Amino acid sequence: MNTSGKSKKDLFYLILLTLTLITMLVGITFTYFALVSSEKKDSTRIQTGTLAINYVDGNEINAYLLMPINEPNLNTTYSVYKKNFSVKSSGTLAQTLNIYINVTENEFANNALKYAIYNSNNEKISVGFIPSDGKVEIASGLYLESGGTNSYTVLIWLQENNLNQDYEQGNSFVGGFEIVANQIKYE
Repeated sequence: MNTSGKSKKDLFYLILLTLTLITMLVGITFTYFALVSSEKKDSTRIQTGTLAINYVDGNEINAYLLMPINEPNLNTTYSVYKKNFSVKSSGTLAQTLNIYINVTENEFANNALKYAIYNSNNEKISVGFIPSDGKVEIASGLYLESGGTNSYTVLIWLQENNLNQDYEQGNSFVGGFEIVANQIKYE
């Protein structure tokens, strides 16, 4: 009788364990399908892209021997620092770019240097002053198509102010570029 009672008890626990596993399986399945059916488009998906930046003549800015001039153009060959670079998207999403100059060392007076940035169609995007330290945004919201390449040229010069600027002789400017990409979400 003892063996029969133990065997009934074991059978009861086995049936209870089986029913518990079936209930768990049904609950998990129901939860999964409820989650999938209520999910909004792209609500849990993350898509990424990558950028490749090609600095034609390096990513460092090292400007010296600048003489005061008024705003140059892309054909100016003297007393202007010129930097060419391209940005290529190898991702699957379009992006907007923000381009900055990080000032590492600037021996010129604050806002004595100016910059201008041009696109590959030789159209001026922006122009402005370079501070004596910190970071300056030279372009923002530039559209870069998925799989596309954008090319830019940056000019840096010592702005003529019609005063004696001999104190700027021998000064140098060192910095670098920072490019921040923001992916455009598809709707």
